Amino acid sequence: MTLQELRSLVRRRMRDTGTPPLIDDDEIDANLNEAQREACVRALLIEDDVDLDVTTTDLRYKLAPEVIDVIGISTSAGNQFCDAWTLTESHLELARLPTADDTLTLRCYLLPDDMVADADEPQIRPVYHVQMADWAISRCYLLPDSELFDEQAAQRYEARFVQSFGERPNALTHRNRRSKPAKCIVNNGYI
Repeated sequence: MTLQELRSLVRRRMRDTGTPPLIDDDEIDANLNEAQREACVRALLIEDDVDLDVTTTDLRYKLAPEVIDVIGISTSAGNQFCDAWTLTESHLELARLPTADDTLTLRCYLLPDDMVADADEPQIRPVYHVQMADWAISRCYLLPDSELFDEQAAQRYEARFVQSFGERPNALTHRNRRSKPAKCIVNNGYI
């Protein structure tokens, strides 16, 4: 579905068909973009590779802001990266200095880019597009407007979104899963 189609879906479900509409397009678009980000934080829906250049002089490397979590690292030769590493809020910290300059490929869970144009589509799989509308509708019902505000409806639509994508992990949960021990097995696990 495109941004325009999702916006129309939100309006139909909210019965916002008057002229002018109760909710402007920019508000719905912002809520749909927030819905896609929330879905990705909750369900880790976008998995992709990100390249990171490392040098023999640095242990700490700044990550792109769209990185939610790093789940694996490989070297430019295609081998699994065997050293321990830690992911902080904004950096990847290696346990020891690399022996040579290299480009590491990080397997990451990512946040999506915002949809801007009417023809833009969400980056998450199409099977989840309709469920994004639940979050957008929930946020719209919380707008401070006498004709629109409905806290119970907002809670109903938010519950539907949570049923689709799960609860949002808290900061402590994110922090606890960041420390990554070395995962290489030498000699096929034999001692």
